[in-house]
Amino acid sequence: CRNPVHRAHYELFTRALDDPAVGKDGVVLVHPTCGPTQADDIPGDVRYKTYEVLKEETKNDRTRWEYLPYSMHMAGPREAIQHMMIRKNFGCTHFIIGRDMA
Repeated sequence: CRNPVHRAHYELFTRALDDPAVGKDGVVLVHPTCGPTQADDIPGDVRYKTYEVLKEETKNDRTRWEYLPYSMHMAGPREAIQHMMIRKNFGCTHFIIGRDMA
């Protein structure tokens, strides 16, 4: 995530737990990519601070925050698949891709 989490992201991961297809023991992993970015991106320390604030605001047993130390390569769909495989290795069964992933 080269930008801070915004309202649409927040609504997506908080409401995902309310979906009937998600079991009562379902967990949302919020897993932003926190690595080197491009010069015109929002600085990493600013993004990290927004994540930490939201981490506290969404604190519950069903929402987990972890940071992925990874550099975006802007490789389009191939990178989206790579991100999906990385998240699968973290135990995820579903993966939500934004409108302009990589």
